[in-house]
Amino acid sequence: MFKQTCTNLTKLPKQRVRQWLSTFETIICDADGVLWHFNKSIDGAPETFNLLKSSGRRTFVVTNNSAELAEVLVKKANGFGIDVNDASMLTSATSIAKYLASKKFGKKAYVVGESGIREELAKLDICSFSVNYEKTDMSMLKYAKAMKLDPDVGAVIVGKDDTFTVQTIIRACGYLLNPRVLFLGTCLDGAYPIGNNRVLIGAGAMIAAIKTISERKPLILGKPNPMMVQEERNNGLINPETTLMIGDTLKTDILFAYNSGFQSMFVGTGVNNLEMVERIRCGGNKKLMAMIPDTYLPSLADLQEFIC
Repeated sequence: MFKQTCTNLTKLPKQRVRQWLSTFETIICDADGVLWHFNKSIDGAPETFNLLKSSGRRTFVVTNNSAELAEVLVKKANGFGIDVNDASMLTSATSIAKYLASKKFGKKAYVVGESGIREELAKLDICSFSVNYEKTDMSMLKYAKAMKLDPDVGAVIVGKDDTFTVQTIIRACGYLLNPRVLFLGTCLDGAYPIGNNRVLIGAGAMIAAIKTISERKPLILGKPNPMMVQEERNNGLINPETTLMIGDTLKTDILFAYNSGFQSMFVGTGVNNLEMVERIRCGGNKKLMAMIPDTYLPSLADLQEFIC
């Protein structure tokens, strides 16, 4: 009905929006930027999510956050009053773990990232390790020559890593020079704005550095890759034709919806804004048009009045 029009639902008759919303059996929400900001829930978001669930719709939270176990994120959401359980919390770390398990991966994984990735891998009996806060007084030339590589490593997994260093790049690329070693990434989120002209560095920056030097292209298993919800689709829990994806980031959430065959709703409480949508629309780049959302609301809370 609203395909790639970024239609502002607040400007439409309520009954028309309610009729459109009634066609969805499944609602998928991003986490940070839609439901919460770091350690604070977004006003009205928990109540709206719970209302969508109590209306009989299947609800999921799909996030590129790989720093923590899905169970930890569930507890965080529950602490905000959001009614979500382990089965409906899907992360980029769980996506990577499931992918490797499906490939019957039997080697070790070198992880550039936080503990959530290693812990999700361990749940599926996949061996992994990281080398954090590696300090050396040697020159990088001497370090690279002296560095020992584990011959059992069969995959390099890269996510957001606050301990990322030049040594990290050298080690990751050392493994990736072997073409048989898999190169997997959590997501391509480059930065997270935190206000006052400050940003936090995302996984995309780490992946870009390793990709440039190794000359390897990673397989990204978080959003916008539809493989994140492949299991749920196979089990009949998600039908693309009756699924709405709600997100705040164009190149992950909205592109994920497009790639998955879902309809999309863009909310203005996170990373991107309507000006960015307009720049894409006027830019004439056909490849970027997939990032234009179907609909728009200022916040998830604004959806409440249309739920019935």
